[in-house]
Amino acid sequence: MVLFWFLLLLTVIVFVHELGHYLVARLNGVRVEVFSIGFGKELFGYSDKSGTRWKFSLIPLGGYVKFFGDINVASTPDQNLNKNISSEEFSLAFQNKTLLQKAAIVFAGPMANFLFAIFIFFIFFFSQGIPSLDHLPVVDKVMSNSAASKYGMLSGDKILKINDIKITKFEEIRDIVTANPNKKLDFFVNRENNFINIYIIPDPKTVIDNEGNEYIQGVIGVSAKTIVSYSRVGFFGSINYALETTYRFTALTLIGLKEIIFGERSASEIGGPIMIANEASKAADRGIQEFIVIMALISINLGLINLFPIPLLDGGHLLFFVIQAIVRRPLKESVVRYASSIGIVFIICITLLVFYNDIVRYFFKS
Repeated sequence: MVLFWFLLLLTVIVFVHELGHYLVARLNGVRVEVFSIGFGKELFGYSDKSGTRWKFSLIPLGGYVKFFGDINVASTPDQNLNKNISSEEFSLAFQNKTLLQKAAIVFAGPMANFLFAIFIFFIFFFSQGIPSLDHLPVVDKVMSNSAASKYGMLSGDKILKINDIKITKFEEIRDIVTANPNKKLDFFVNRENNFINIYIIPDPKTVIDNEGNEYIQGVIGVSAKTIVSYSRVGFFGSINYALETTYRFTALTLIGLKEIIFGERSASEIGGPIMIANEASKAADRGIQEFIVIMALISINLGLINLFPIPLLDGGHLLFFVIQAIVRRPLKESVVRYASSIGIVFIICITLLVFYNDIVRYFFKS
């Protein structure tokens, strides 16, 4: 089942990405010869009336659209194309379009991934509401060898009062406990409809804040029971929250990558196909909603990664277009070929890194 959920997730987000390229290409009068999910040998497919071959290929780690006038799946233009066909037919080639049209076609893939994530979040928020975590004044877990364990507090105890102070949420318990290390506190508790008093002396714990100040706070060693509640926000509110959520996850991804690049976090946190497959399967086990949310997050990551200015990725093509617009002439074929070689090496290195991390994480972890 792990493989099934992985292939389902990857197929959907790759299809969305390539569909973005395809639709904008067709809007700009470009003939699309191939729309492939996967690489390598074709497993099955069909050709539509416009001449596009829609197919599934052997290696399911990605996909591509091949435009008329390209000699390979990396969108390398056929330099001799206009010598072999009429000017009318040449107008259907990707390479014959303006820089703005080319940029729109290339950018459409990543943009489709972001729009797909926004759509998923919108449907979720509009149908379910905005989720929020409520920490009830109910004990979920009691840590072993803690003050709560020592004085007889049990999982499921509902704390009604502490020293005659009424308690309505777990945060109030934390505030009172942290402010009273080594002081006896009277917990008035509902335990299975039996009302009892439990006297607990919070253990002292040394804490150092962000400014280096040291102080003592009390701890009793319990965690809160948490429930998820939903609040309706309507159509436009759901759109707003969907946009905010997509932006937030995009920003968090960029911050994480920045921290890895500057050595603030370990590169071992980067995951690849095995991690994606594992997380997708676990999410599906928890319910289809969680699986769809994971799909939205992976879609955001796919769109973001493809915008990086690395040759062979969409961002690399966009970078070439920007340079070409600045210098006002096509880039030399040798320059493009050299940059593409660097891009291939970089992508291979990243691929090896994520596979190494996955193998260590799931097969050699202690």
